[in-house]
Amino acid sequence: MEQTTERIDDLISQVERFYRSLTGQDAPPTREVPYAPIPPERDPERHLAEQVDRLLLSLGQLSPEAPLTTPGWTPPMALLETRAEMWICLDMPGMTRDAIQIRVSRGLLEVSGERRPPRVNGEARPLYDESPRGPFRRVIPLPPHAAVEHIEARLREGTLEIRIPRVSAPEAEVRTISVN
Repeated sequence: MEQTTERIDDLISQVERFYRSLTGQDAPPTREVPYAPIPPERDPERHLAEQVDRLLLSLGQLSPEAPLTTPGWTPPMALLETRAEMWICLDMPGMTRDAIQIRVSRGLLEVSGERRPPRVNGEARPLYDESPRGPFRRVIPLPPHAAVEHIEARLREGTLEIRIPRVSAPEAEVRTISVN
């Protein structure tokens, strides 16, 4: 466990250095302290995933076009691929098409929006609700050779399906260079 923890701490440090090299700023602190070792009761892989998500979220917020909102929830995602395309499926029950925005910028696909509470009769009083609400944002790297101009999205039965076709990789052109 100790060796695994050291390896994961080293990976987090590498990601934070990468963040610093991209932005010129220190990585945003974790919720507890600026740098927190993996607590013994936490799953190391889950902790690493949370730290990477924290850094990616803050990197995405550096875009001048991106709103600086803190997501209220994260829709679960599934990725599927074939040789010709990649599919991204996000679970979004209760969402409408108008409440979802999809953007492509700098090799990243950004899906954002907001899930609002249901409208109820004025006399109804909420007793209990486990459904996540509020703003959300997912940033997903596009696959190599993505045909950005042909990306399609469809909301069907509470699942947002995004189809990203791929173009064939260009054949490497072979050239002979003469030495002068």
